[in-house]
Amino acid sequence: MFLENIDIGGSDYACRQLDGKGCNSCGNCAAGGGTPISRQEKYFFLFDTMCGRSSLRCRFDGELTEMQKRIGETDPNRCDPDETIDFLFGFAGYEYHKITGDFEAEIIASIDVGRPVIAKVKAGEWRFRVITGYDGKKLLCPSFINAQNPPKKAPKYNELEALYVVGDKIEPRYTLKDGLRRIVEVMKYNQNEKLWEDYCGKIAMYNPDGIDKAGTEEKKARLKRVARTMQHTWNSHNFAEVFRVYRDENTAAVYDRIGDMKLLRNPALKESWNQIGGPLYGYTHDLCWAVTGLEETADWSKHVYKTGYFGEMVELVLVKLREHDEKVLEIIKRALEILEQ
Repeated sequence: MFLENIDIGGSDYACRQLDGKGCNSCGNCAAGGGTPISRQEKYFFLFDTMCGRSSLRCRFDGELTEMQKRIGETDPNRCDPDETIDFLFGFAGYEYHKITGDFEAEIIASIDVGRPVIAKVKAGEWRFRVITGYDGKKLLCPSFINAQNPPKKAPKYNELEALYVVGDKIEPRYTLKDGLRRIVEVMKYNQNEKLWEDYCGKIAMYNPDGIDKAGTEEKKARLKRVARTMQHTWNSHNFAEVFRVYRDENTAAVYDRIGDMKLLRNPALKESWNQIGGPLYGYTHDLCWAVTGLEETADWSKHVYKTGYFGEMVELVLVKLREHDEKVLEIIKRALEILEQ
């Protein structure tokens, strides 16, 4: 947003965190879509979706899929996000250079011409930082207030592993259609790996390894694992938000200034975006919350055998989520056909 000189909106809202207190989920920071946080969030949704990350699905056993490793999920040691980073720079329309040494000189040179630097640190769960300045040997980062899972402090030079130095603005190397193709690739992978089917086999009854075969503690563990996966599948909200803004073909959208995103305003696609934003991924998001709530409130002290029925209820939800993924994949494939005509 800084590089594109995008208006970040106003910060004149009440916020406990800005006053040094704990967040109480008041929602003021996102109200009306006109605050810095809400606008940053919109662009996060765009890049998260076009690189394929918001289409990723998880394995029941918690191990990363090969697609998660390739796209660059959150695991600090087993994911190599350079392909995704290259796509995102190319999609946004910027040259960049990856630097693995002489960090101080590179950071100073970039900051002195008014360009922040993206840094990858050597260790920790959240490996990337934005360097916005320096004070002698001290690196400066933006305020982490209101950030989700914020790092505790700006990194030191000896903690850096690599820099991604932003270059000149260029014609985008990757287009909207390239982004849609990445989505299709990720979603086809999910289907081929039968990820939802694996969950159903563990949580349903009457399967060889069904939940009715498990003891009470194992039943709890399986439902908790599904609930954790539901929290990951909230990424369907990120996905839906990108296409929702193009449901009205006559209204300018927040993403219009990025590459050829305006092509999504094609009237032939309007109903597709209505479906993704409402009865498909709007509904998926709601169902994920429902399963999360069930896991948090399930009373396992009563009817020990019948608690297997929790699994049957969850199985029906999982089948619905799989169905939604299948329908969204067909919509995106059809959208590509329309855009390529």
